[in-house]
Amino acid sequence: MLPVAVLPVAGILLGVGGAFVGGLQQKATEVGVCVLEGVRVACAVPGAVGDPVAAGIVARPVFVFLQVLQGSGDPIFGALPLIFAIGVALGLTRNDGVSALAATIGYLVMNGTMGVVAAARGIETATILGQATLNTGVFGGIIIGIAAGLLFNRFFRISLPAYLGFFAGKRFVPIVTGFAAIAVGLVLAFVWPPIGELIDNGANDLLRANTSVAVTVYGVVERALLPFGLHHIWNAPFFYTLNVGGWQDCQGILTCFFRGHPESGVLGGGFLFKMFGLPGAGLAIWRAARPEHRARVGSIMVSAGLTSFLTGITEPVEFSFLFVAPILFVAHVILAGLAFPLMYLADGRLGYTFSQGAIDYGLFYANGSRPWLVLLLGPVYFGLYYGVFTWLIRWRNLPTPGREARSDADGDVDGEAGAVGGGPVAEHARQLVLAFGGRSNISDLDACITRLRVEVDDVSRVDQGRLRALGAVGVLQIGSNLQVIFGTRSEGLKTDMEEYLRTAGDDAEPAPVREPVTGGLRQSVPQPGQRDPRAPQRARDWVAALGGPGNLVSVDTAATTRLRVVVRDDAVVDTEGLTVAGVSGAIRVGERTWHLVVGLAADQYATEIHSRLAVAGDAVG
Repeated sequence: MLPVAVLPVAGILLGVGGAFVGGLQQKATEVGVCVLEGVRVACAVPGAVGDPVAAGIVARPVFVFLQVLQGSGDPIFGALPLIFAIGVALGLTRNDGVSALAATIGYLVMNGTMGVVAAARGIETATILGQATLNTGVFGGIIIGIAAGLLFNRFFRISLPAYLGFFAGKRFVPIVTGFAAIAVGLVLAFVWPPIGELIDNGANDLLRANTSVAVTVYGVVERALLPFGLHHIWNAPFFYTLNVGGWQDCQGILTCFFRGHPESGVLGGGFLFKMFGLPGAGLAIWRAARPEHRARVGSIMVSAGLTSFLTGITEPVEFSFLFVAPILFVAHVILAGLAFPLMYLADGRLGYTFSQGAIDYGLFYANGSRPWLVLLLGPVYFGLYYGVFTWLIRWRNLPTPGREARSDADGDVDGEAGAVGGGPVAEHARQLVLAFGGRSNISDLDACITRLRVEVDDVSRVDQGRLRALGAVGVLQIGSNLQVIFGTRSEGLKTDMEEYLRTAGDDAEPAPVREPVTGGLRQSVPQPGQRDPRAPQRARDWVAALGGPGNLVSVDTAATTRLRVVVRDDAVVDTEGLTVAGVSGAIRVGERTWHLVVGLAADQYATEIHSRLAVAGDAVG
């Protein structure tokens, strides 16, 4: 995500500067005042551009300042492949600067190799950072970034003979990356030309011949990939490689837009569903909530809707319904995909740098073509999303936030986790670490704009209910990788966790719990804590509400205030019965797995349940 983070500043500089410079030059051309290489010529001369200063349209200092803005942003887009190479390498090596140096060297060596081979084969080259080479775009940067990152992780601790000791360790990484880049360059010199031709003759032809179909496919696939975090990969060729108009001075839809080709802004449909559609969905979810939950759900949806409207960051809204009501996400994917051809067929053209939110809309309004269509069609999309979501929620009785039998958010994070909400940053970070199963369970930690991305050794040690109680909008598990959606706080939370882990001691691990087996059921040994004289009665009622002894697979304590219960059949669990019997919150954290928020006597309740089952002679696996 680091390369993506630099695009807003580049887009602002190039977009604002380019818009004014281009507009002023166009006005100068209209009045017939043009120059070519500093010499006054007729505007009909090829290569001549308007001179707004000589035409008296603008003062020279102002025009020079605008040219500075344009000239400052343009090199960033020109260096995007190198920026991607550095960003990918840093992401694979936990921000080690040596990998960035290795990626830079590798990228230059790769380009040099491709340039020599291309010239020998008579293949046309482009000038990239002063080198005549094949233009592999951001793909080339990503490839060499991956190579540099993997080689760093493999060789940063390498030992060499004494006479080569200076080159041991991290110093070896740029060297081996340079040699690897030669191999990569040789392969790409033969592989890339046909690939580039395929892209030009395939995707570009589709964009030019039937752009409405192309942008529809783009919109549907981009939204469908979002839950898996793969939408950035899908975006890359559209943003930086494909060419709508066949221009010679740029590649990529967004790059060409900011190079002064407003007709390249064919992805403007995203403004419709991000600024208007998803806020409408949020309103539908808010109004569909039960009266007792409406205030809480409203505060969440208003915040999420404003985030989507202003910045184009959509995950807070989307992940509020993705996991609990997937049919809503299917409807959202379809509606989002249709927004792109709608805007395109209406001749609306807009670009952006960060995302299709109100901030980018205002910044680059002047760069687009018929940008006012967003304000005309946006309210229609707001009503469409609101109507579709309201109908689906009522028709299918969907358990959207505030409509579930017992809202997950009603279960407080007590005791051990209770200090999180208003506690210091270090305590908040500690609770997150514990929710992931402790320091020993975390093998890799990263973040993108809206998600914590954590690789763990044992997924069963992760407390997803606790993560939600700590503020996560959603938790997505892909193998041993967890993507936890915290919104725009994610990068800060990652930094807080890293700072905490750097100095943490034994408190970064969950309290040890011995689990002898009684009757085939895992049992937690009581720890000193609060005693409840009604524990036997509560245990009996809870077992009944959980579907009886035969429905229980395992019961043990989770944190200090919860029971973790695995059942055979979720359908027979009576959440209302648990509430009546004294459970503060019943949270379904996974398939057949529940967390019961029971307070500081959780260990006592676990023991009572085990004792009752042992006396009854129930043997469960």
